[in-house]
Amino acid sequence: MLSPELRAFAEAPDRYTQLSPDVERFADERVCVLQGPTWAAVSGVRVAAEAVEAFVAEVEGRVPAEKSTTWWLGPSAEPPDLVERLEALGFTDPPDHASLLYGLACAIAPPPGPPEVDVRRVESLADFVVARDLGWEAFEIAQERRDQEAPHLETFYEGMRNAGPIPFLAYLDGEPVGVGRSVRSPRGAFLIGGAVLPHARGRGVYRALVRARWDHAVSRGTPLLVVQAGHMSEPVLRGLGFATHGVLHLFMDPGVGSSHGHD
Repeated sequence: MLSPELRAFAEAPDRYTQLSPDVERFADERVCVLQGPTWAAVSGVRVAAEAVEAFVAEVEGRVPAEKSTTWWLGPSAEPPDLVERLEALGFTDPPDHASLLYGLACAIAPPPGPPEVDVRRVESLADFVVARDLGWEAFEIAQERRDQEAPHLETFYEGMRNAGPIPFLAYLDGEPVGVGRSVRSPRGAFLIGGAVLPHARGRGVYRALVRARWDHAVSRGTPLLVVQAGHMSEPVLRGLGFATHGVLHLFMDPGVGSSHGHD
């Protein structure tokens, strides 16, 4: 049974994570809006039914139109029919991301990966570029989004060094084949960007990446993991000891850019 605090972290982790200098956060009792150089994420939405349209306009006023923006609607989103209301306003599924994700949390040590998988924390710009390219390939990210993010890689790297998401690379026979990032929080670690290249799947790489990020969270004194995962990763994560909190609906706002993904 997940505690209320853990449920809140699992559903809207952006409200509780540490931020790098290139990311800003607006949060009140209605919403959390996170913005990076090229993207924005809207989560934890709780507004009155009659205020939805005005609220959408307010959020659009906070986010530059050129930024890729995704709304993340969890089980506690209000009003209860917010999904339908946003669809009526023209919100659509993200073009390069799943439209439904599962919120999961883990408070016990997941099993370790196989010994032949070597997971290392990214410590250099060169490895950071390798990790980003690997993630783009594994997730089959559209070229438009790659072109949008490419000029900002050094900014993203400096942000990582200053409390931003920490990338981990997994190696098989010396080849980088998997990547996963860990976003730090006083409540635990929020796992994002976990992916393995197709030819290396089924060999324990994903499991090793989860365990490495657990070990890092433990070293920080925050032994707790949360993740928002797609339908393929959800059963794997449950097999590693995660409990499912609920389903999150992802939407693209037609008033702004495309989408930013956590997964």
